Amino acid sequence: ARMKRLPDAELAVMQVLWQKNEEVTAAEVQGALAEVYGWKLTSVLTFLSRLTEKGFVSLRKEGKTNRYTARVTEAEYQKSESVSFVQRLFAGSVKDLVASLAEAGSMSDADVAELQAFLEEQKGGA
Repeated sequence: ARMKRLPDAELAVMQVLWQKNEEVTAAEVQGALAEVYGWKLTSVLTFLSRLTEKGFVSLRKEGKTNRYTARVTEAEYQKSESVSFVQRLFAGSVKDLVASLAEAGSMSDADVAELQAFLEEQKGGA
């Protein structure tokens, strides 16, 4: 099953979990995001419970404290997002994606060389 795309707020919460890479409390997540977002604890708890429902986060109760852990790795999420991004915007054509990056002028010669080397590697491995 393909992973659901996360709203920005929930993705920000996931990024804290990925960064800390251990069990965290809602207060710790709130603290980590306070400077950028200034969310109330109730908001953070809402995001965490949504992420738990979606299967992105697991929850362990310890007394009155809930402890949260990421169940999906950042790499897994990025992979799923990349595939769905190419499908949504370029009808599944990786070539069109690369062409649009090249036309936008966001690909350096080094990027092109790196991509060529990667594609050669993929071809050899198949």
